Amino acid sequence: MGTPKADSLLGMLTIKLKDDNFAKWSFQFMSLLKGYKLFGHFDGTDVCPPKFVIHTDLGVTKEVTQAFIDWESTNMELLSLFLATLSDEAMEYVLGCKTAADAWANLVDRFASVSKSRVNHLKTKLHTIQKGTDSIDKFLFRLKNIRDQLNAAGEFISDNDVIIAGLAGLPKEYTIIITVILARESSITLKEFCAQLLGAEK
Repeated sequence: MGTPKADSLLGMLTIKLKDDNFAKWSFQFMSLLKGYKLFGHFDGTDVCPPKFVIHTDLGVTKEVTQAFIDWESTNMELLSLFLATLSDEAMEYVLGCKTAADAWANLVDRFASVSKSRVNHLKTKLHTIQKGTDSIDKFLFRLKNIRDQLNAAGEFISDNDVIIAGLAGLPKEYTIIITVILARESSITLKEFCAQLLGAEK
């Protein structure tokens, strides 16, 4: 890439787009590109200028405008930068795209619906999780893993949400610890919650 801005940006884009991290990836990508006033090539606000020179007497000529040459060069560099942040799987959705805006629109259309569906699925898992025969340690790991996946998808889940889901997923043998935690006047941190469950493990 010849554009200094595009060259320097690549090293700052540390996240590759995969099926489960569109929110995190797009947040980093948009923030960085907007900071350098380059995101207009992706959202369509930096429109392509006329390709050919128009003379008052001759009308449209075959001479290409310098503005078009410069715009196309920048757009191709930014498209290359964009492609460098995609996994092989994500690349499939932008094959054949001619501009940065086309590639961006394709990914947004694809991942917006996927992200919403995934968030709903993960929320359902969180609210219906059961300890079952797992150890407390494994049960807590599953809880935190779901929370981390939701956060990565752009859906913030508080410690309290995790604690409530965890309490609801405990079997009746943990009724006493559940009652103690729910009866607390002060809030309990996730770290304290985990420690109490591990201490009360049957």
